[in-house]
Amino acid sequence: MNRNGKTAQRAGSRVAIVTPWFGPGLRGGAEQQSLQLAEHLAAGGHRVEVLTTCCPSFGDDWGRNVLRPGVERTGAFTIRRFRTDKRDRRDFERVNAILLSLDVGQLHRAVPPVGDDDAESFSRNNINSTSLYAYLANEGKAYERIVFIPYMFGPTLTGLPLVAERAYLQPCLHREAYAFLPRVAAAVHAAKGLLFNSEGEFELAAWLFGPGIIPKSSVVGEGVDVFAERDRFPERIGEFAPARARYVLYLGRQDPAKNIATLVAAYKRFRRRAPASTLRLVLAGERHVSYGESSAGIVDLGPVSESEKSALLASCRALAQPSVNESFSRTIYEAWSFGRPVVVHAECPPTATVVIRSGGGYVATSVDTWEDALHRIDSAPDAALDELGRRGAACAREITSWPAVIERYERAFASEPHATLPGNPERWDVMPDLPLVSALADGKANLLYVGPVVAVEHLEALLVVFLHYLTMDREARLTIAATTVDDTVYAALQAEVLRLDIVDRLLLARNLAPAQVQSLFLGADVFVSLNPGDDGAQELRSALWFDVPILARDTKANRAVAGGAAILLGDTSDLLAVGTLAQMLVTDRAMRDAILAAQRAVRLGSQEAQSAATVNIALTR
Repeated sequence: MNRNGKTAQRAGSRVAIVTPWFGPGLRGGAEQQSLQLAEHLAAGGHRVEVLTTCCPSFGDDWGRNVLRPGVERTGAFTIRRFRTDKRDRRDFERVNAILLSLDVGQLHRAVPPVGDDDAESFSRNNINSTSLYAYLANEGKAYERIVFIPYMFGPTLTGLPLVAERAYLQPCLHREAYAFLPRVAAAVHAAKGLLFNSEGEFELAAWLFGPGIIPKSSVVGEGVDVFAERDRFPERIGEFAPARARYVLYLGRQDPAKNIATLVAAYKRFRRRAPASTLRLVLAGERHVSYGESSAGIVDLGPVSESEKSALLASCRALAQPSVNESFSRTIYEAWSFGRPVVVHAECPPTATVVIRSGGGYVATSVDTWEDALHRIDSAPDAALDELGRRGAACAREITSWPAVIERYERAFASEPHATLPGNPERWDVMPDLPLVSALADGKANLLYVGPVVAVEHLEALLVVFLHYLTMDREARLTIAATTVDDTVYAALQAEVLRLDIVDRLLLARNLAPAQVQSLFLGADVFVSLNPGDDGAQELRSALWFDVPILARDTKANRAVAGGAAILLGDTSDLLAVGTLAQMLVTDRAMRDAILAAQRAVRLGSQEAQSAATVNIALTR
C-alpha cells in the first residue's frame, strides 16, 4: 500500500541494497528479508547490487574481516563486499548495555536515551566500513534507488546521509531504546522514502519521528516463502512427532530479548493449574541457553530445517510470539500460511495491530494473560482454532505474496515524496530542537496552545483555565506559542502572566522555527484552545498529526478539522470545568487513548470515525 496513490514505475532501474551482513545461510529477519528482496527485485527486471561488509554475520566480531572484499555475481544479482573498520568493542558494549537496561516505557519520543558522548560512541564503535562509505559517496549516483536495511547499524546511520536524495530506509523498527537515538532520527528525516513491513511499524515510526515522515512512507509488507510440500514433511524431529502431539509452538531464537521467559513462565503456571492437559510447549530455533524442560512439558528441539519448521507449523494448535521487539515477525505469517492461529504481545504494535485487525489469533501482555491464552488454546474446539487460522491466512495472502509485495515496492519507488496532505505535515520532516524537547520531558504535564495571539479575551480565559489546572497539579506547564502576533495583545498577555505570578509555570514564545514548534507538539500532553474564531484551525490540525489530544472551542472550522474526534466545547463559561477536563485528558489513560484513536482515524480519513458521535460538550454550572 502506498500513501500517495501513484502508479508503479517501469522495472529495470539500478537498485542497491545496503545491509551490514548478507548471505543465504543467515537466519535473522532483516538478513532473510534483504536476500529475498534482492532475489525478487532482480526477478522483476531490476539490476540489483547488494552492498555489504566482509563480516559474516551479526554474531561474529564486527571488526574482523572474514570474507573476501570485492565483487561477486550470485544468481541474478551482484554482491559488493567492503572491509569493516576497527572498533572499540568494549566501549560499544558498555553503551549497548545501558541502552538495553532502559525501560522503553519511560522514554519520551524525540528525547535522546543517553548523553551525547555515549550516543556518539554507539555510532562510532558500531559496525562501520569507511570503504563502503567512500563507495557510496563516489558511486552512489550510479544507482537510481538505494535501500538501507535495517536502521540501527553503521551502514545506515553513516551511509544513508551520503546518498539521501536517492535513499529508501527500510528500518525494521522496534520500540526499543536504539530507535530514540538522534542519529536514527537524522537518517529517518534525511531519507527520500521510508518502507515499512507493517502498519504497526509505520504507526510506531509516525509516533516516534512525527508526522513529517507520513507523506514519504509506504507500507510494502514483506514476502514470506514457506516449504509447503507436505508429502516431504518429516514424521519425526528427533524424538518428537509433530502430527501426533498437541502443542503450542515457539519459533525463533531462544533469547531473553525475545521475551521468551514470559511465555515459559506462563506455560509452567498453566501446567500447574491444568496438570491433566496434554498441551506441550515446543521451542524450535537457535539458542545459547536452553529453556527446555521435558519434565514440565517444554520440548526444546533446537535449530530446525525448513521442512522441519513447516511440519511443526502445520501441526501446532497455535504459534506463540511473545516478543515486543518486532517490526513484522515472519513466523506469524508462516503460521497463518498453514492456517494456524497465533498469540502475540499486545505491546508490540507491528504484531498486535495485524492480529487484532485480521482476527487471526490472540493478544496477551502479562504472564497472567499469556496463561489465559494457553488455557483458551487448550480448551478451544479444533474448528474454532481453524477459523482463527483461516482469518490469518487471508491476511497473510494479502500482505506476504511476493508479487503483491514487489508491486508495492514499485509504487513506492515511483512515488514522489512529500505529496500534499491536509495541514501539510511534510513541513515537520526535520530534526526537532533536541534541547527543547528534552527540557519538556521533565515529568511535568505540558499544556499547549499554538495559534494567533491577536485577541486577549480567550487567552486570558486560557490563563484562568491553567490556574484551575494548577490546583490539581502544581507542577504543570503551559506553553503559548504565537503564530501571528498583535504586539499590544502580546504585551498585555505578558503583563497578565506577571500579575498572576505564573512566570515560572508558563512559556510564552513567538517567532519560533519549525523545529521548535515541532518540539512543542512532540512534548505536549494536551492541546487547549479557547479561540472562538476559525483562524486557529490550522494548528488544531497539527495537533491531530502529532497525536496530541485536543480540547477546543466548538467552531465550524474546528469541527471540519477534528471530524468529531476532538473534545469540542459548546460552552466555555465554566473555566474550572474546562481545567478539570484538560486534567482528565492528561491523566485518564482510557479517555486519552479513546480520543487519540478517534483523532488518528480522522487524520487517516476513516469513514467510521467521521460517522462516530461527536464529542461536543456543553459545560454549564
